[in-house]
Amino acid sequence: MVPFARGAPKEGIGHGVIEAPPERVYRALADYRHWEEFMPFLEASDARPQPDGSVLSAQLLELPAPLGRRHYEIRARHRIEGGPRGKAWTVEWTYVPGSGNVAGHHGSWTLLPHGPGRTWATCRLYTDPGGAVPHWAVNRGTSETLPWIFHGLRQHVRRSRYDTP
Repeated sequence: MVPFARGAPKEGIGHGVIEAPPERVYRALADYRHWEEFMPFLEASDARPQPDGSVLSAQLLELPAPLGRRHYEIRARHRIEGGPRGKAWTVEWTYVPGSGNVAGHHGSWTLLPHGPGRTWATCRLYTDPGGAVPHWAVNRGTSETLPWIFHGLRQHVRRSRYDTP
């Protein structure tokens, strides 16, 4: 957990190895329509490609009490870049202000090769549900959710829809 902004919840950062090639993990992460299949508490998500190359996704969360139902829209982008350490695959998303009942939300995935058929994944996640929820509780929820996200993604990438096209 790292500070994000003064008076705001912290941003969570998780790292882990995924036993699949980065290209496959990237295909799964860029499939926003199916995020509810591996993201904890996410009940629904869609994907609407935009002319600028981004994707709008309406998302519905069912969080534990006292948070309850949260809905919002994100704008997501994904790209593949070359760099000094080789190829990197990135998926990023940000909350569309005013689109729901959260105060803020953003995140990203960065994927790097980690040996044959393996991926080193870094996930950054920030959620501010707003309301009277103390930041310590939001921080705890984020830190406990990151391992669940990795576990879900490790299962999700095995789906046949992510086989090489």
